[in-house]
Formats: sequence, structure tokens, C-alpha cells
Amino acid sequence: MVEQSRLEMIRAYAETRGCRREYLLTYFGEPFEGPCGNCDNCLMGLVGQDGATAEPFPVGSQVRHVQWGEGQVLRYEDDKVTVLFDAAGYRTLGVGLVLEQGLLESARPG
Repeated sequence: MVEQSRLEMIRAYAETRGCRREYLLTYFGEPFEGPCGNCDNCLMGLVGQDGATAEPFPVGSQVRHVQWGEGQVLRYEDDKVTVLFDAAGYRTLGVGLVLEQGLLESARPG
């Protein structure tokens, strides 16, 4: 299951219209607020600030899903959030659906 989620992340990287540097660094858990201005998407003008998505769970925060357990928010792109779950690997979820159905909750250490 984790291997399949990794393949999906590689496919998403190839298809992203967002900043590729931001995508790669957040994939590896590094904080980066793009756009970088130097990747192919930035240079082609595909990356913009308009249409920004609400980020109900900050990048880097710990969250919990009923089925997939605990995970870390890695990135937002358009209306999607990508979370790396300990047991299920990478999952990309629609932000609207997450909020509408309460699919994620903050997992505060304690």
C-alpha cells in the first residue's frame, strides 16, 4: 500500500502545476514556502497566488484519520491536501470533502 502511494506521489509531481521545488521539499518533510521562481512551472508562469486554498491544518501538523490513523500534512495544492499517514502512506484528499465530512482532526501530542 505504501509503495502504491509513493507511485501516486511521483505521478502527481509530474502533473503538478505548482512549484516543483516546494513539492519536492515538502515531500521530504522540509519546510518551504514557495513559489521558488526557478523551477519549470514557476518560469512558465503556471504558479500563481490566485485561487489560494484554505489550509485548515497547517503544513507540518499532525492529523488523525479514522481509517488511516495518524499522519503529517505535507502540502496543499489547489483544493487538495496531501498527508503522509504512518500506516497508509501518502493520501491526497479534497479539502472541501475533508471539512464537510470531518475526515481529519488535529492529533496533538500528549
